[in-house]
This record gives sequence, structure tokens and C-alpha cells, in this order.
Amino acid sequence: PIINNQRLTDGEKACFLSHVALWQQMIDENLDYMAIFEDDVYLGNDSQQFLQELTIWLQQNAVDVIKLETWVEKIHIKKAVTVLNHRQLCPLKTFHTGTAGYVISQQGAKIILDYLSTLDAFEFFPIDHVIFDAIISKMSVLQVNPAMVIQAHLVSEDDTFKSLIETQRKQNVNQHRRRTLADYGKKYYRSIGKRTFFQRIAFQ
Repeated sequence: PIINNQRLTDGEKACFLSHVALWQQMIDENLDYMAIFEDDVYLGNDSQQFLQELTIWLQQNAVDVIKLETWVEKIHIKKAVTVLNHRQLCPLKTFHTGTAGYVISQQGAKIILDYLSTLDAFEFFPIDHVIFDAIISKMSVLQVNPAMVIQAHLVSEDDTFKSLIETQRKQNVNQHRRRTLADYGKKYYRSIGKRTFFQRIAFQ
């Protein structure tokens, strides 16, 4: 049914289905957590050591999603709950673009899949908006700061690195986006926040 969705570009549909398939695999194999990376990313300094420390930390702490990535846009994060290998883990309170690198728990995957089951296929929207906007308030979501993942086109001067999905999204979003009152409220909040207390997450 998602194939007939007019809101999503073909690239977004493929991205959406690939993430959902991985979440379902995690549930089927009864994995506690899964780290998911897209193929057009750079990893930051000491990424392996950070992930090793994060794995140990997660054995004692329950979190639904940890966003490893930055889009270098202004967002709202709260005070860090811990610091691992010089990187803070901060509660993420506003939308942050991208699903190029994140860790998700089995519980988090179930929450998202349960939410998606309530939507008609024609109502589906980009997967990063699902995780980091639509139901962010229903989950515990942490942002790594500074981030250890960034999409290649955000740091490359070569336009050929630019994400096809992002290009298609810009062409498609205005045509099919229906904004609700809540959407306008979030937009106003972000507008105020970006001029005051929001901050950019650096890649390191």
C-alpha cells in the first residue's frame, strides 16, 4: 500500500521500508538494541570506542532511541544525562532531520511500529519525521553531542554527494503536506527557539 502513497518520494519510500524491515528483524530476533547506519555517512573521531562505551551504558539504562547524527541545524536539547568518551547524551525535545545514524531499542521499535499501524498507508510521511517529530514525546530520545555521524553531502563540496532523497523531498513536500494546528504550533515554537535557546549539534 505504501507504494501508492503520494506524500512520499520513491527514495523516501525505499528508505522508509528499509528501516521498518530492520526494526521488524530486531523484534523477530529478540535483540535489545540495534545500531542503524545509512551508506552515505562519515563517522567521527573514536566512533568505535564511543559505541563500545554506549553498549556498556545501555546494559544499565533504558532508552528508546539515541540519535548519533547531526544535520547541523538548530534544535532543542536538554541537560546531558551522561557523558561517554567526551560525547554528551542529551534529551532531544524538537525535530532533528535525518535517520543516517541512530541506535534503537526493541521497545522503541515496537512503539514506532504500533504508531504506524494506526495510520492509513496514504498518511505515511518521511521516516525521520515519524521518529524525531510525530512521536518524539512518546519515547525517550537522546541526542549525541557532539554527533559522531553526518551525511556526506553536508560536509562535501562535491554536489554529486547530495542526497537524492533530500532533493526529491524538497520538490515533493509543498505539494502533499497538510499542516495541522499542532504543526503550526511546533513551527512557531521552533521559530522562537532558533532565535533564543536552540543550538547546532557539531560533528566531531
